[in-house]
Parts: sequence; C-alpha cells; structure tokens
Amino acid sequence: MPADLAYLGGAEIRRLMPPSVAREAIAGAYRAIARGELEGPVRSAFGSPDSVSLLMPGLSPASVGLKVLHQRPENPSRGLPTLVGEVLLWDRQTGELRAVIDAAALTQVRTAALAGHATRLLAPPATRRVALLGAGGQAYDQALALIEATAATELCIWNRSSQRAEALAARLASELPQVGISVAAQPAEAVRGAGAATLATTAAEPLLHASDLPAEVHLNAMGAYRPDMAELAPDIIAGATAVYVDDVAGARQEAGDLIQAAAQGRYDMAELQDLRSAAARSGWTVFKSVGAAIFDLAVAEELVLRRAREGGAAG
Repeated sequence: MPADLAYLGGAEIRRLMPPSVAREAIAGAYRAIARGELEGPVRSAFGSPDSVSLLMPGLSPASVGLKVLHQRPENPSRGLPTLVGEVLLWDRQTGELRAVIDAAALTQVRTAALAGHATRLLAPPATRRVALLGAGGQAYDQALALIEATAATELCIWNRSSQRAEALAARLASELPQVGISVAAQPAEAVRGAGAATLATTAAEPLLHASDLPAEVHLNAMGAYRPDMAELAPDIIAGATAVYVDDVAGARQEAGDLIQAAAQGRYDMAELQDLRSAAARSGWTVFKSVGAAIFDLAVAEELVLRRAREGGAAG
C-alpha cells in the first residue's frame, strides 16, 4: 500500500469542498464529458431494494475510480449512518491506490453540487426564495447548494417529520443568519413563491403536482431512486419546458419520476451537458439526478488535488 495514501473523511471533504468549489468541480466534469474525457457504465446494484449495495466505476485521463455504497436502513438503530461505503481512487498510469474517501459524505456533497449547478443554469435570475423538501442525510448540503447557487434570502423546508425539519432549520439559521428560514406544513406551501426547489426524499408517491407550482420555478428531483418511486407527478414532467438528467441511460432504468411520466405520454429529456450556459425560460424546468460515478470521480480528483496543494503549502 502506498505510503502517501490519503484518507478523506466527511469533515475534511466539506472543509475542502464548500458549495461553490463543489459546484465548479461539477461544471468542470461537464466540460470534461463534452471532451470525451470521462466515462462510466450505469451502476450495478446488488441485494434487496431496502438493503442494497451499489458499485459505480468511472474512468478519467488521470484516474480509475470505484464507489462502493451500501444502503442499510436499520443502521441508525446500530448507531451507524444509513449510507456507508468508500470511494477508491487509483492512478490510471501506475495502478497505485491514491485515496480512500468516505462515500456517504462525497455522495452528499456531489449530489448537492449537481443540484446547485443545475439551479445556477436554470433557475429564474430573480430567484430569492428557495425550497427544500426533505430533511434527511442529503438535506444540509442541498440547502447550502441552493442558497449558494441563487444567493437566496429565504429558504422554506418541508419534511414528513416536522421535528426533523425544525432541527435542520435551527442548524441552518445558526450558520446562515442572513437567510430567513421557515418550515412548511405541506409540500405545496414550501414551494409557494419559490424560484427553485430541491426534493431529496424517499417518496413512493409524488409530493408535488403541476397545480402546486409557481408560474416559473426550477425543480431538482434528487431522491426517489427506483422506478417505483417518484417525487414529481407526471403532469409536472409533461408540462415542463425542459427536462434534464445527469445520465440518460441511468434515468431510463431508475428515474421513477420520468419512467412513470413516460407511461402516460411522451416527453423529451436531455443530459444537462447539452445546456451550455444559463438559460432564461418561462414555465418550469426539471433536473432529475440518478447519480453517475463520473461525477463522484471528478469531485474525488478535485478533493485529492486540493488536499495535496494544502499539504504542499503547509510544508
């Protein structure tokens, strides 16, 4: 094992990758994809739907990456997080292992950065109010990403458990005194007047319908990771002016929001890389993420690079 092998845990990941840096790493990943420099197959899943293990490989000019992530719903009763695993990063030229990275924290930061990147491109320019549906493991990073991407001054949170929503609101309020933070009783209340909203839940049935939406809003659907799950109703997908995904092949297999909408009619989707710059649109736009390993790889490479620079500066 190399003597300079790096291990990056959750605290160091978040210190090295604040929302603006993580979002720029995702933007860089999209530029690399356009140049044909990042590739990775659709992830493999093993086990039962409620206790699944995911294997997600990726390849860049410099690195070979593999994320192994285990979802174990019973872990909190054991004093462990629901998501556990590692991202392994090898040097592509030599095959040496360069880094072991906490997969749960990297996933949370990367997923939020994807939503932040899409929000920066697609949210109405005058957005000052944003909404977050879900107060689970992704919620903290997603809230920071939404606010960073829009410079919003208001955030409204909804969660099935109001206690968890209140706890998240209190944490964010202590860290972001410039942002007015509130808790909604219903999903439709949370998105009222919002220019952008992120959904990060395990909803089995849609939380939002077209009649719930403002006239102009951008929606990030980051949860509902199986074909039988959905956060957005088919009428939202059908009525959107544009639907983007992080990975078309993965979305066709796993994105319940889109699969269920397709069963009821036709709609068009495109990969977000096809959108080259910020777009002004009427109506609402949707970004659906299913999680592609190439984005984990891009963020992992940036993490290792920033850590190395920091170590060099310290020396």
